[in-house]
Amino acid sequence: MLKSVQLAVLSSVLLSVGAQARVIYGDDNRVEVYQASPLMQRLARSSATAVAKTDIIRNLFRPGMVQLKQKTLQDWLSSADKNNRSKSLFTEKARNGAKSGARFCDGERFTDQPNPGMCSGFLIAPDLLVTAGHCATEENFCEEYDWVFDFKVDPSTKKAGLDIREEDVYRCKRVVSSSLNMDLGLDYGIIQLDRMVKGRAALNIRTDGQVFDFTNVTVIGSPSGLPQKVSGGAVVRKNTHPFYFTTNLDAFQGNSGAPVFNTKTGLVEGILVRGEEDFVLNYQKMCVSANRCKDNECRGEDVSRMTSIPEIGVMDVLFKSAKEGDLETLKNILKLNFWIDIYGRDRKSALIQAATSNQHEVMKVLIEKGADVNLQDIEGNTALHSFAKVLTERNNDVLNKMLAQKADLNLVNANGDSALLMAAKARNLAGVKLLIAAGAYANSVDANGESVLFTFARLGLTNVVNELADLGVNSAVKNATGETALDLLKK
Repeated sequence: MLKSVQLAVLSSVLLSVGAQARVIYGDDNRVEVYQASPLMQRLARSSATAVAKTDIIRNLFRPGMVQLKQKTLQDWLSSADKNNRSKSLFTEKARNGAKSGARFCDGERFTDQPNPGMCSGFLIAPDLLVTAGHCATEENFCEEYDWVFDFKVDPSTKKAGLDIREEDVYRCKRVVSSSLNMDLGLDYGIIQLDRMVKGRAALNIRTDGQVFDFTNVTVIGSPSGLPQKVSGGAVVRKNTHPFYFTTNLDAFQGNSGAPVFNTKTGLVEGILVRGEEDFVLNYQKMCVSANRCKDNECRGEDVSRMTSIPEIGVMDVLFKSAKEGDLETLKNILKLNFWIDIYGRDRKSALIQAATSNQHEVMKVLIEKGADVNLQDIEGNTALHSFAKVLTERNNDVLNKMLAQKADLNLVNANGDSALLMAAKARNLAGVKLLIAAGAYANSVDANGESVLFTFARLGLTNVVNELADLGVNSAVKNATGETALDLLKK
């Protein structure tokens, strides 16, 4: 009876493939990150894997570390009829085979590796990550998934690194924008992470034009949820649609959202989004194997063009207008209710960019629109740190607007400098006095233990030192070498 049931299931299997998942074209070009070129190893650092929060376990014995669940690809096949994620990884044909006792065919690669990944993604800004739209539009995506960097095979042990530094796990703060329009071929999502990613560069992306026909391309992602793989040896096969192009990349479910690079330059051309079925059932051997096509056969793997994401173009214009003081363009962007508390490629928010460029009218517009005045850049500077250097009575209205938005006058940057200290080091006495009057802590000191008095004491400005002392700055404070500002005046 069991055999007849198996045969009934297997006889229903058609070996033709659809257009939902991924496939191997020609040779299987997937390699571990450590086996890839130095360029691809570097780019992989900016690629991440979406993992269910329930599959990320805090390591009680190793503070600062988490552990990913160890369930393997074979385990997922065995439970293919029992949970939704397995259903998404395997086709109905493969699941039917699994229910009938099928396992992976002999020699199938990576089946003993863990596969907690759901989708892939990559950095386009310090706190922004791009993935596939069909990942980002999942209900409760931010509540259920975190983003993990450096989920890859360890070159020393040749095993998947399931122990991940807690600092390499990022929460999804919100889905900033997403589109899943199969009629137009649009499939992208932009995720804002809970904090700025440190030590990893935003990838260079194509912002105009399009990739050439037959360009060599490479994808970096988590096929079938596995540790990151690099897969090259592919080309652009079809390049006529305005929003996507088609390749013969070896890719699987889990690669969705992965960056597709120009192999030679490392430029991100697009996002891997859809293709052939991943796994098919060999009903003669009663086993499941990766679907295989010749390099020039089957439908190919579709890649959403980076230029099809209008928000990225708007983002670049936002930062450019903030830097250059283009108020008209800026106001037009803000009419779109465009998100402004994000970081540009230089790791500055639009408000910090405007402050750094002394675009004070832009600052006022952004603050009035609700920009976060306490956002810090990669060096810990807020907009106020830059603005303090040029703060005077003439532009004090900007400071007042910042204070109305609860600007923290005493935030320090990575060097230990507050806005008050930045004003002093710029020799801006007017700014120092205005900040103290606004409530800044007058006796803040830098990494060398020096207050605002020390800058002016080194200049021999006794009157200024006395004036600031009258405003509450303690002249008895000693720096790291045991000197006071008054000692410096005597030299």
